Amino acid sequence: DCQEYAYREASAILKKSPIPTFVLPGDNDINDCDDHEHGEYMWKKYFHKPDEQWEEGPPKHKLDVTRWGVLDESFSFLHKGVLYFGLNIVGGRPYSDREKRKRHKEHLEYIRWVLYENMDEDDFRVMVLLGHADPSHYHKDFFEGSDGFAAIVEDVGKPTVHFHGDSHEWYEVEGGGFELDNYMRISLDGESVAPPIQVEVDVRRKNPVRVSRRRSDLDVNCCKYGWPRHDEL
Repeated sequence: DCQEYAYREASAILKKSPIPTFVLPGDNDINDCDDHEHGEYMWKKYFHKPDEQWEEGPPKHKLDVTRWGVLDESFSFLHKGVLYFGLNIVGGRPYSDREKRKRHKEHLEYIRWVLYENMDEDDFRVMVLLGHADPSHYHKDFFEGSDGFAAIVEDVGKPTVHFHGDSHEWYEVEGGGFELDNYMRISLDGESVAPPIQVEVDVRRKNPVRVSRRRSDLDVNCCKYGWPRHDEL
């Protein structure tokens, strides 16, 4: 029911993190509220750009974060050969199809700007996409088509891992659902059934991406010992 105490308590927990923390919108935060404008207001009040808390430290982060104008809840940064995109792509039914399409289009334009105009090919070896939505028919305009994100992943040719929390259960999709050898989509556990995952990306390795669910009874098929599994990036 999107009551303020829930946003306030979650924000207070995140602010105690010993490491810089980023937050992206989800459907339970905004779209599922009886009044989406109230949900959007609450999200911006408690979760908007929390990483700025760590700009002055301690601990002080040195990430060169690029915010995207009016879409400043979304961001990108390059860190140790890994290019991160954190995007406002929300699962479930959008409250406005027009707003959703406009936002998706602008995100794709920014991604192309980062990749093709603001960065050299050798600047990074792995891409990581962070965003709430598990691609559905509401997100075809972002992921599919000759100008969509999957086409960008194929064109760039670098290993790309997409983490999302839309479905509230763990599963892994080789190829990201688009039959691409360099795309892995991972759905995260929800409802506090598992601890936060641990992700290690070391571009010095032939298989740079390693993921742990941090409990012996919770397995990771794709990336426990490194992904991609082939020898060459």
